[in-house]
Amino acid sequence: MISRNPKNQRPPFERLYSYILFAFVGYCIADLAILAYRDRMLPQSAPASRPKPPAADMSVSRGAYNTITTRNMFASNGQIPEPLVDKSKGAEAQKEADPVPSQLPLTLIGTLVHSNPDKSLAAIDVRGKNQVVSYSPGKEIEGMASIIRVERQKVIFRNLNSNRLEYIEMKKDAGKVAFGAGRPAAAGGKEVQSVGNNNFVIKRADLLKYTNDLSSILMQARAVPNREPGTGAINGFRLLDMQPGSIYEQLGLQRMDVIKSVDGTPVDSPAKAMELYNTLKNSPKVSLQIERNGKTETMTYNIQ
Repeated sequence: MISRNPKNQRPPFERLYSYILFAFVGYCIADLAILAYRDRMLPQSAPASRPKPPAADMSVSRGAYNTITTRNMFASNGQIPEPLVDKSKGAEAQKEADPVPSQLPLTLIGTLVHSNPDKSLAAIDVRGKNQVVSYSPGKEIEGMASIIRVERQKVIFRNLNSNRLEYIEMKKDAGKVAFGAGRPAAAGGKEVQSVGNNNFVIKRADLLKYTNDLSSILMQARAVPNREPGTGAINGFRLLDMQPGSIYEQLGLQRMDVIKSVDGTPVDSPAKAMELYNTLKNSPKVSLQIERNGKTETMTYNIQ
């Protein structure tokens, strides 16, 4: 056998060594050349500015609005065009019928008309529930009706069953003091007992008896807003007249008294008076600040 000497064996890629060396030397020369001539290859001055393109014409010709003018959506004479109606049904069928007197079990006790119609209030007695609740436009009455508008001594609402507009009105004599028409004093004594100077005691059962019959309470007296001289701001309500023997007289109030606040809360608006009415039912003690003959007095009522 012929044996080979491994020392005489040539390493692999020995023939490529010279090419690799030439490539490395060429790379170094090219890199040095770039470093030498780089500054000369950069631009020496700023490029010339390009002119701005002309602004696009955004104007629209009058002809583009021909569709609107031909449909008469906006009348050129300033008048609102007549509403579009289905001529097959007739114009009268498109108009909602005027409100009619309501047959719902509702009694209008009073209204407070605000300069902002949404803040107006109406005190309505729901017959059968033995309670009087204040409602404003947009509120529902026991799922029967939705208030549309509150007017002076009149409320317009939508009957939720028939979807028709209906109204209820106050009785013609509701705004007057109907002497003899109110609830008479209970036999055997008064409901309100005086226990000292401007201090009174009233049973809760008697208080609820009166508050649940607000229509009778309103019939026993007449009050108007009392305004500050000069500013005209409401600072309370003045009792102009009251029925002899009424609950107002039993509470120690007199004609021309000005009710200023209840438990320190000013009664400076009709809406505030309505809110305070509901808070009195569950209070154990009520303090009433009044102005009498130019002096401020406090009336205290203990509810037992």
